[in-house]
Amino acid sequence: MNKRNHFLCFGAVHSDYILRLKKEYLKNRTNPVTHQESIGGVAYNVAKILSFVEQKTELISINTNLHIKKIIKKNGIIFKKLNNEIDERYYSTILNDSGEMILGLANMDIYEKSLNLKNLKERRNKNIILDLNFSEKTIQNLINKYYNNNYICVCGTSAYKVRKVSPYLKKINTLILNKQESLHLTESLSIKEALKKLIQCNCKLNIIITNGKNAVHGYENKKTYICKVPEIKVNNENGAGDALSAYFNYFYCNSFNMKDSLVMSVAAGALQASGYSNIKNKYLQKITNLSKRMKINISNYNV
Repeated sequence: MNKRNHFLCFGAVHSDYILRLKKEYLKNRTNPVTHQESIGGVAYNVAKILSFVEQKTELISINTNLHIKKIIKKNGIIFKKLNNEIDERYYSTILNDSGEMILGLANMDIYEKSLNLKNLKERRNKNIILDLNFSEKTIQNLINKYYNNNYICVCGTSAYKVRKVSPYLKKINTLILNKQESLHLTESLSIKEALKKLIQCNCKLNIIITNGKNAVHGYENKKTYICKVPEIKVNNENGAGDALSAYFNYFYCNSFNMKDSLVMSVAAGALQASGYSNIKNKYLQKITNLSKRMKINISNYNV
């Protein structure tokens, strides 16, 4: 397919609550924290970044309150609802005093409702990014509806939800997972084993598997990639994976090759974890400059 720059993001949008410990964690004791509230959800986080870099972006999710809709619109995203009722849902994360995640808590049962997709019009030649917060039936219907005429990227979202996509791997183009998600999906003991099983299932699949501050693994067209993550001071690693997913799709779907797209998206994820933010042009230049100092190994893979 030709490269495109019109993105449709299907999945979660809701309130995020970030609780960050002020001091070292003490088990079975009261721990002082700082509290931050924002709008989150994998699909929203990805859509926000794509809109930030001036891509035409639609966010398609379950209905949400007026306050969140105003923020979505302010960020230049077109919002479309899949149901009429407004149901509250949220995600809370606990970070240690260094900004590393201790625990994430998701009140997301509402996403598991079956959704009527009959009002969704046919699309062609679009970049579709799908998180796995919806029910398996809804995910199945979305993939079956769009896979023939569009580019589909699936983001793992959670080790508890990743198996929802298992029956449909042959119908998607790109799969982005973290280590835990890849091991759960493939019932493997290592990233190398998980990668092998995914390739055996669909050798045409583009695959990215992250592993925190360790190397990111990738696969495309009979080549494997191992990209070293740059050393950074972590400020808040929550959302780094979403940033990597967004920027990979941005670069890859705007005529960059796999190698450059992977290196720059890993750099973007690291910058997100470091807390760096700036205006668009300087941010993209910062990604480019950081990526030039990163190492990536490329090997042929016999399918």
